[in-house]
Amino acid sequence: MKTEDLNTILEDDYLSQASKEKLTALYENISAKEFSDLLDPDGHQYVEFVQEGGGVWGSALVGYLYGLEVFGIRFLKVAGTSAGAINTMLIAACKTKEEAKSDLIRSILLSWDFSDFMDGKTYVKTTLHAMLNNKNFFKINGIIAAVFLIVLIVLPFAIRSETIVSAKLMYLIPLVPALILFFCIKKLYHNFRKENSGLNPGNVFLSTMTKALDDLGIKTVANLNEKFIRKEHGLGLNYRYGNGQEYYDIALQSIEDIKTKNQEHIDQTRYKIFYDSALNNDYYKNNPFYQLRSEYVVITTDINAKIKVELPTMANLYWSEEELKRISPAEFVRASMSVPFFFEPYQKRINREDDSVKYAWKFWMNTKKEEINPVGVFIDGGSISNFPIDLFHAEEVFYPRLPLFGVQLTSDSDMLSEKGKTSEEIMKTPFSYAGNIISTLKGFNDKTFLTKHTFYRLYSIQSVNCGTSSWLNFFMKKEEKEELFNRGFQAALDFLNQFDWNKYKYERMMLTMKDKKILKEEDTPTVG
Repeated sequence: MKTEDLNTILEDDYLSQASKEKLTALYENISAKEFSDLLDPDGHQYVEFVQEGGGVWGSALVGYLYGLEVFGIRFLKVAGTSAGAINTMLIAACKTKEEAKSDLIRSILLSWDFSDFMDGKTYVKTTLHAMLNNKNFFKINGIIAAVFLIVLIVLPFAIRSETIVSAKLMYLIPLVPALILFFCIKKLYHNFRKENSGLNPGNVFLSTMTKALDDLGIKTVANLNEKFIRKEHGLGLNYRYGNGQEYYDIALQSIEDIKTKNQEHIDQTRYKIFYDSALNNDYYKNNPFYQLRSEYVVITTDINAKIKVELPTMANLYWSEEELKRISPAEFVRASMSVPFFFEPYQKRINREDDSVKYAWKFWMNTKKEEINPVGVFIDGGSISNFPIDLFHAEEVFYPRLPLFGVQLTSDSDMLSEKGKTSEEIMKTPFSYAGNIISTLKGFNDKTFLTKHTFYRLYSIQSVNCGTSSWLNFFMKKEEKEELFNRGFQAALDFLNQFDWNKYKYERMMLTMKDKKILKEEDTPTVG
């Protein structure tokens, strides 16, 4: 970043004083760093980028994106779930890959009134507004309900009755709240059935997202794929050390360096197979851009097929090729952000007669035509994969050409719970027990991957603490959005400041060798 660019950024009204001070303090160190070996003619460095879902915390993701972009980071592959899916779609849709996108995305998202997306019954919006903006909502209403109930119970004893019949009728008074509660639950259940098991249809969000993409010139999935997806030399990128055999030579030397430093842990037979496969790999030798491509991925969950769905990669399971030439990619995002019960699940009827659909079901699910599901029923992708960093994990890595960056969203309460609880806290009530089970199962796919590949936690991922705000606060004020934006921006600066590209490459190659069992652990005694 040039000094004049820094001065321009420091004049940004969206940045808080704390953000400006941090940027000024870290500017020189971050500006001098290398973050990737893939560059465009303007010197921008390219990475892969994965964004976690988090409801209205999406403003923090935009701030994080801004922090990366001001230091010349650009994006070859992007992926996300829910709020991360919104940001992913806008990154893919707006401007060219060489241009910074966060300014435009920020203007789009901060102009949205999130409360408009709550397009269900009026009482839903009113109740949720009261719940989210009054910390004592449940306490106050609980006290009112308790007082009301006590009054009704005491009433028959306090009022004198002239006849036995009237006395008996008085004792029926406590049944009144029970009847009211019964009819309220019945009404709510009826509404849920009528509205496809969601408090909000999600139509306003879909139309808003569709318009945003339309304004960016993206009307169909085919439009977006044509604009964003490129391969190999078509990307117009350059390798830092030259576009000839340099990548191949450096890869071989790096493999040998790892062997030298870890001689006692090397399985010689497996190492020879791995080294020979790199030595004889004419693809990489003749083309350092081999298998390099740009792509965007949005994650959702099909509860009919009971699978994680990657869109547009697996789109033909539900949409024919002709349909993809007509529908907006906003439908992918709508499918990804369908928080269960809060929004109606997004549904897509499947044309089982279409050849592209039949091929996709055979390819992905090994399913015959007559066994293809009639409909896809999509809920929030976060139910299975809220942080799909595994998408871009490539096992066949001889030498990393670009890093994988990931950003996760958390809160003060989440950070406290991550420190671990006592068994008494977990088992305190049936609700706390059930809550811990649900939080363990949510995003289980991501947790399993990160447990196995701790490399990413150490070298790729940064968390943004969103403070005490709620990820479901659709009534968030402009000032709260700006605070989240600045939290994301500062987290990005912290990450870039500590990132070491050479260390990343070395450890990423070590990970590949561990996966292939080329690097072995010392034999240790075990029990059983």
